Amino acid sequence: MIDFGKINSQLDLKNLKNLDVAQLTKILNDHQNSIIKFALIIGSLLIAVGMFNDHRKKDQDLRSQISQAQEKLAAISAHDAAIEAINQFKSSVPSKINEYELIALISNYAKSYHVTITTLSPAESKDMGLYDLINFSFDAESNNFKGMMLFLRNIEKSKYPLRIDSWTGREDDNGKISFTLKISAVLIHT
Repeated sequence: MIDFGKINSQLDLKNLKNLDVAQLTKILNDHQNSIIKFALIIGSLLIAVGMFNDHRKKDQDLRSQISQAQEKLAAISAHDAAIEAINQFKSSVPSKINEYELIALISNYAKSYHVTITTLSPAESKDMGLYDLINFSFDAESNNFKGMMLFLRNIEKSKYPLRIDSWTGREDDNGKISFTLKISAVLIHT
């Protein structure tokens, strides 16, 4: 063990002006092992503190990187959820149809149920901002009530956004049904 009292008595610390180099060298030689042990202990403590601080800094950096990675993963998950929601919304939006396709579609429905379109008014298209509204009307004839009803139901249940705005009809003496139909379609701007 280092005897600091003995070193202190050999050195006159109060009077450093009278410090003798020979005396200092003798004291250092006498206590060489103690000084080396003391220096090793101080050096070991400094190295341990440095290692602890380095480890603490690396730990903080790692925690920061983990936190940033979790934030990025949360952002990616939110982005993926938003994309999925947009895709679901887009799939729920009815298919687009223009005026010519709409007239061809109604003509095909009419052929399927033996309905004859006698007159067709030109389609009117209005830009409503977020969507276009297409209106048109036509006169038609059917040989029976069932064919006419199936034709009307097919229009209403179409995968396109069609709506029957008005319908008027009458039965002739020979049993033929004549009717006038006004239809509107919505084209959503995407």
